[in-house]
Amino acid sequence: MKKKLLVIMTGLFLAVTNIHATGYPVFDISGWLTAIDQLYSQYDMVMNTITTIENQYQQIQQAVERAKSIDWENIRFDGDFDIRNDIRDANKRVNALLTQSRRIKETLTVQSIDCGNGNRYSLADLCGMGESGKNFFTAVTNTENFMTQNMRNTVKNIEEGLTKKQREAIWRKYGISPRNYIFASQAVAKVKDASAKVIAKATDEAVQLKREEQIAKSNAIMQAAYSQTDSDGNMTDGAAKEANLHLTQQVIEELGGVQEAINDLANVTASKLIADENAKQVEAEEMRKEQQKQEAFDNRVPDSFVK
Repeated sequence: MKKKLLVIMTGLFLAVTNIHATGYPVFDISGWLTAIDQLYSQYDMVMNTITTIENQYQQIQQAVERAKSIDWENIRFDGDFDIRNDIRDANKRVNALLTQSRRIKETLTVQSIDCGNGNRYSLADLCGMGESGKNFFTAVTNTENFMTQNMRNTVKNIEEGLTKKQREAIWRKYGISPRNYIFASQAVAKVKDASAKVIAKATDEAVQLKREEQIAKSNAIMQAAYSQTDSDGNMTDGAAKEANLHLTQQVIEELGGVQEAINDLANVTASKLIADENAKQVEAEEMRKEQQKQEAFDNRVPDSFVK
């Protein structure tokens, strides 16, 4: 995964090295790469924590399965209490907890973010941990291309809503047209908002997992499974009943960290898009001036000279 991230970062670095100084704010390449690395690290922590939760519940599931193998038919119970009911309940609950933890992972990896023209992304893709060649910047680029092709009227309405002072401020600060500024900023905002919805859904699922864990703690068989230590030393008493509750809370907090990292990357990505637009505009202006010079030269040359 680290190698994959390095390839993405190198490609992005090469993509911005041709941006030249124009008197407008210089794009911060190192800050962008730092933001990418931070997002990668935050996402990696979430997935590692979820995997740890799954592994612990698989251990509990094994303990419950061992309890099921006991010949309870030959054991007498006092009153109405029957340990077999607890075993059935434990089996149901641990399966539900495993399903819920896997649902969180699925939410993060399913391609639910629509960037237009058939381009769909998962949160894993945005973090550079999903499909090859997909990351936050390509998602924004796909979105911007789609908007350019299909949302001209929407952007035109936004542009017309700007005051003269706002238009002048955009030209003065960024050196690009308000229209191009709107395309860039809106594309970043759309991807950021879509990722926020995915993270919110995953967080809700993590909160639900925590609730189910708290209910499951009342089950006697699961309590015994939590405190059981196997031959490899897993599930020690010190890590017992509160272990997964702590890890689930950690997932919730780490998802918040992913959101913060995406917000940071969105800000610098917007700067990168604006810098690209500025470079294109400067290049187009230089070509226009050269063309004017050539036309002026051609007009001064007598017809007899070129015959």
